[in-house]
Amino acid sequence: MQDNLLGEFLRARRERVDPASLGLRAMGVRRTPGLRREEVAAQAGISVEYLVRLERGRDRRPSPAVVASLAQVLLLDADGAAHLARLAELPAERGEVVDEVSPLLRRLVESWPNPTVVTNSLLDLIATNASGEELHRGIGLHVGDNMARSLFLDPQAREVFLDYDTVARETVGNLRSLSGPSPAHPRLMELVGELSVRSELFARLWGEGEVQAKTNGAKVIAHPEAGVLHLEWSTLEVAAAPGQLVVAYQAQEGTETVEALESMVRRARRESLHATDILARGGDTRGERGYL
Repeated sequence: MQDNLLGEFLRARRERVDPASLGLRAMGVRRTPGLRREEVAAQAGISVEYLVRLERGRDRRPSPAVVASLAQVLLLDADGAAHLARLAELPAERGEVVDEVSPLLRRLVESWPNPTVVTNSLLDLIATNASGEELHRGIGLHVGDNMARSLFLDPQAREVFLDYDTVARETVGNLRSLSGPSPAHPRLMELVGELSVRSELFARLWGEGEVQAKTNGAKVIAHPEAGVLHLEWSTLEVAAAPGQLVVAYQAQEGTETVEALESMVRRARRESLHATDILARGGDTRGERGYL
């Protein structure tokens, strides 16, 4: 995979814009969908040659004015415009993926009863509290797993996520959003390359260039022990560790999930207290489930 996410993003978005949405009449036979380079350049007030350099990675630092013009022409929403700005204004050095969870964050997440997990900018699952482990263990996810890889490569994922297509699109958009500060990181390049080769769906969604910051939403999970769960999730960014996200789940009001989730929280609390009791008595908990 080429180290040119800026150019790739520009091309992907250009090919998705309907000329009619900009008041342009389609003239002649178009071999590819979307806008032609000449149309983007004219609307953005730049030369076609400069746009070619941007798309081919020969120039990766357009000015803020050019970035703003391109965002407008490509009909980017706030998330997409912010992603384009990050890609265009990166420092020379590459950003880092922060895997370590601070002790303070660990204690905070452990104190929350509802299922809560922590991910890094590659969507690796790097920490979870007791009920979060209970929830994700049931669907085959453990600390150290990559959530995007599991979603697209695990054949059971479609049976687990009953709104699979929506979750898949959200996951790819979120991965793009998180990749902005470190688009050249080898681990990101390796992950995107692997998923693009092994998953036709991922390759298609990644090629569309959508950006979607993970803020809040809902999903429906078929849990093997708790049944069908209608969950809402909210995300907090960890300011001290760029790219890390804390994702907390709760049951959708008025659904049977409320009782199922409360039962899961109680069970996780009992298991956590049991492990603590073993430690207090000088025992070995390596056979017990591990959380944070």
